[in-house]
Amino acid sequence: MTLYKLIFRNIKKNISDYAIYFFTLTISISLFYAFNSISSQPAMQNLSITKQLLANQLGIIISTLSFFMAIILGFLIVYSNQFLLKRRKKELGIYTLLGMKKRKISRMFVGETIFVGFLAIVAGIVMGVIFSQLLSLLSLRLFAVEMSEFKMVFSITALKKTIFCFMIIFIIVAIFNVRTVSSSKLIDLLKYSKKTQTIRTKNTKFITLGLAVSIIMNIFSFIIFHKYGILPSSENYWFQIAFLLLTVGTIMLFYFSSAFVLALVKTNDKFYLKGLNSFLSRQVTSKIQTDFLLLAIITGLLTVSICGISIGVSSALAMNKSSSDALPYDLNIVSNIKISGDTDIVDYLKSRDINISTYANNIEQISLYEADTKYKEIFEGQDLELWPIDEGLLNYNIPVIGISDFNNSLKMQGKEPIELNKDEYLVNCNYKGTLKYVDTFLKSKKSIILAGKRLKSHQKEPLNETIWMTSIGNNDRGTFIVSDDIAKSLQKEINVLLVMYKQGINPDDVLKKINPIGLEWKTGGYRYTEKNMLNDMFYGSVALYVFLSCYIGIVFLITCAALLSLKQLTDISDNIYRYGLLQKLGTDYKMLYSTVFKQIGVFFIVPLIVAMVYSFFGIKELTSIVEDFLNINVSTNLSFTLLLFIILYGSYFYGTYRNCKRMVAEQTDKK
Repeated sequence: MTLYKLIFRNIKKNISDYAIYFFTLTISISLFYAFNSISSQPAMQNLSITKQLLANQLGIIISTLSFFMAIILGFLIVYSNQFLLKRRKKELGIYTLLGMKKRKISRMFVGETIFVGFLAIVAGIVMGVIFSQLLSLLSLRLFAVEMSEFKMVFSITALKKTIFCFMIIFIIVAIFNVRTVSSSKLIDLLKYSKKTQTIRTKNTKFITLGLAVSIIMNIFSFIIFHKYGILPSSENYWFQIAFLLLTVGTIMLFYFSSAFVLALVKTNDKFYLKGLNSFLSRQVTSKIQTDFLLLAIITGLLTVSICGISIGVSSALAMNKSSSDALPYDLNIVSNIKISGDTDIVDYLKSRDINISTYANNIEQISLYEADTKYKEIFEGQDLELWPIDEGLLNYNIPVIGISDFNNSLKMQGKEPIELNKDEYLVNCNYKGTLKYVDTFLKSKKSIILAGKRLKSHQKEPLNETIWMTSIGNNDRGTFIVSDDIAKSLQKEINVLLVMYKQGINPDDVLKKINPIGLEWKTGGYRYTEKNMLNDMFYGSVALYVFLSCYIGIVFLITCAALLSLKQLTDISDNIYRYGLLQKLGTDYKMLYSTVFKQIGVFFIVPLIVAMVYSFFGIKELTSIVEDFLNINVSTNLSFTLLLFIILYGSYFYGTYRNCKRMVAEQTDKK
């Protein structure tokens, strides 16, 4: 029989063993191609300047990140290949016993690797092309591009990069195969399936103490993370301490919990001696005590995957919702009175050869004044935890706006005006960092003194309106709204021109005109905020964040699922003779298959449960960081993460069970 026929026959004969390996290869290749093909979408080349810069940055980051992802996927593929070799070591031994030289055996395995790899690349590229179209639609949605501009595309650049990276991986796999075959001894190959494992048990008190210590270490790590922050930095040495505690605590948790559960189960004879529970519990315990380090690593990767995907999607949804509230006007131009003087902004624009009326459907100029009251006076007596960016806020004078200007801003947004008596005041606040302190102040029913006049609060809750737009979203830390007479008696701080465009106006035409003015802020005293430009940056930054978090999360998810799958396939294969003995002793197939299902289920579910507990804390802490940074309220959305886990994690679980069930069936049929 020629080598080529032998390769094809072996692949056909071991098609079930190759299933997980082939599935992992195909998914990895499709993801790699799809994410690297985003920049090839023609619609991504026709973005505005701001979006184009962010889209280019996305392509650069994904290309760089793909290098590290290729290393992770390469490790996964090599690990997957090792299962195939372990599964076929007895077959390899028979070839050696029949006189086939190791050099020819090595060529046979290398040939199988290349052939399966070729099929996986073809299938992966086909799947990747389909997935890339869906990913392109998502990217256009995130970059706020019209769906009519979408075109089906095949990326030659992504194809070349994918083939190059995975060919290197296949070469490494081939080298591993040759080395494994060359270094194997005949006696080890033939007796490999007879290896046994023992349970390393200690006394019950030691097991309980170890488990208790692991739980305490994990709890202390959570406390430290909560107090000192969950992000690493050179100044935050507590992060390293907490990370070390969590790592060691997780490793100990898996090691001692398995023995503890076994000891606990053995105390209940009705359960322990029922069916194959005694066999199952000892199998699971021995495997966890052997693979506790691997389970700890998988738990960490699953935690990163859950947190990354959940927070990325949740932040995108929250920012989509908040963007319309933060940007109610098309344009506003701000003049600093101390530099520019108290001028009419429309007249100033005309002096710079900009007739804003040409572009505007509605224009309104409002003014903000400085109160003779500072923030520290209205926050007095409160336990403040201001964000780092607000360190000097307490010594700032509170801005004031007259009720007429405030109502004019509401009118521009299509909202109803507010009535206010001359001896009353309101407070507007849409900034999350100070909102609760403003709310506490208003609920105390305190009066204030402005321009020598005592004013009482009109209502107990602050308003949540956007008076004027800023480049960092909702940024009103607290503004007094008073009668026009009181406002005008104070020192004016800024003038703001609010603008709504005429229908059909191209925002880029406006930006080209006013851009020089914005560059003269320190000397001229004028700056602008433009809705479409901010939207461009918003959609671009969201796209970057969502793509990267999902890319890393999905790769880690596949890595974890594949590692668990391959480990279970290896374990069942190593101990397959035991299932044959059980069948010979009279155990029916249904009970054997149920035991296999439970064993696989434990290994898939246990690290996932621990990761979910860690993620519950991690998502809460990371969400707080995102909210503080973006000044938005993020509601955790787990539906997308759940869907991904059901599809990918569930597929690997089902595939693993089917393959393990087949191996058990083959062994019991040999009785």
